[in-house]
Amino acid sequence: MDFTLDPSHEKYIKITISGLIVKSQLITVMSEILHHPQFLEKHTYWDLTQGSMGLSIGDLKEIIGVLRLYKPEKKNFADRSSLLVPGKMNKAIAEMFVTMAKVLPFKYRVFNDPEKAEAYLIS
Repeated sequence: MDFTLDPSHEKYIKITISGLIVKSQLITVMSEILHHPQFLEKHTYWDLTQGSMGLSIGDLKEIIGVLRLYKPEKKNFADRSSLLVPGKMNKAIAEMFVTMAKVLPFKYRVFNDPEKAEAYLIS
């Protein structure tokens, strides 16, 4: 799994992931995002279209557990995340994650259309 972070957009940090998406590496990427100096001011745009999900339901639960440890430094922060995924199977896995993530201080939404994914973050 490879990833790039692009904080150049005014409203969001774009994370592009390619290759097989696995729990350990995804947790590493999430940690890097949570510690990014612009994280509280910018939403996140996860472009997963060049990747393929290698995550089980158990992996999703563990990722949620790790994210539950994050306590935002301020009450109002950029809390929206777009998950851009290819195809129905990846969308189904991402939607399971979104359902589990309702306990987190983040608002995730899944998209197949890049324009809609971006519109959610800049509105």
